[in-house]
Formats: sequence, C-alpha cells, structure tokens
Amino acid sequence: MGLSLAWDLCKALLGAGLKLRQKRALEWVEMVRDNPEVFTGKLLENEEFQDGFVYTLEKYLIERSEEKRKIFRNIFLGFSCSKNKERFDLEKYSFLLSQLSIEDVETLKYVNVNSVISYQLFDDEIHLQNIYNLINLGILYLDPSPRFGPIHSPFVLTSDLGKNFIKYIKHDTK
Repeated sequence: MGLSLAWDLCKALLGAGLKLRQKRALEWVEMVRDNPEVFTGKLLENEEFQDGFVYTLEKYLIERSEEKRKIFRNIFLGFSCSKNKERFDLEKYSFLLSQLSIEDVETLKYVNVNSVISYQLFDDEIHLQNIYNLINLGILYLDPSPRFGPIHSPFVLTSDLGKNFIKYIKHDTK
C-alpha cells in the first residue's frame, strides 16, 4: 500500500518524465525489489519515507550519469535504513552529488576518511581543480598550517559531512 501510494504520487508528478526514462525507473524499482529486508511494509507506509522516495526518485530520473545514479541508490538505501529520516541529510547529499563532476567523484575515492592529520590527495597539480571543488562544497577543508617548499597540491582534511557522504560513494551496489 505505502509504496503504491508513493509510486502513484511519483507518476502523477512526473508523468511524461517517467515514460521517457523507463530504464531509470526500472533501475529504481529493481533496487527496491532487490532489498526486501530494507523495504518492509512498515517502512513503505511511513510518510517520511514516502516523501524521501518521491524526492529522490525525481532527482534520480533526471541524473544523466549512470555512476552518479548508483550513488543515488546508495544514498537512498542509507536514508531508508536510517532510524531518524527527518534528520538524514538526503537533500544535502542530493545537492552535493548534483554539483560533482565524474572526475570529482573519482577523486573522492582516494580520500582517506580515517586520517586525523592533513594529507595531500595527490602530490601533483592534475586533480587540483577537483580538490578545490570538493573544498568549496565543504566535503574537504584546507589545512591552514604553514608549509615550507613548493606545494603542488593542498593539504586537506575531511569534514564530518564529507566522511558521511563519501561512504555512499565508496559503497558499491548494483
């Protein structure tokens, strides 16, 4: 009943968009079908879950990148498993993902979320633009400590937001 209601709402809101993006909608439905331990009847009837379902499906359908759609599925699974859906950063993670290029996503795979000291992701200038984009989004932050000698790439730390967000990038689902 609950998923049916959310799905009907999505069809009403997104109508033609669902028809144009049937493959993506099918990916979404398969994700729900393949995780019955997560998507229980009780969850599907939860209004906060239904709101998140509609919100995320809309963002998912317009995402062009297959890799980023995989990350959307990971984020949504995290939201679905969350005990406090109202406090889950669903909209923030969706915004962050929409702002990232594929190169930014690849760069995030090298971030050490367990490091308590600053470090250089890369010791060259190749990924410099990506690193600064991640800093500007609040995923990473600069270490303000003075350094001596030539530095080709900034020393960074991972923000709490970044640590939470990156786990959805490094987690692989179908």
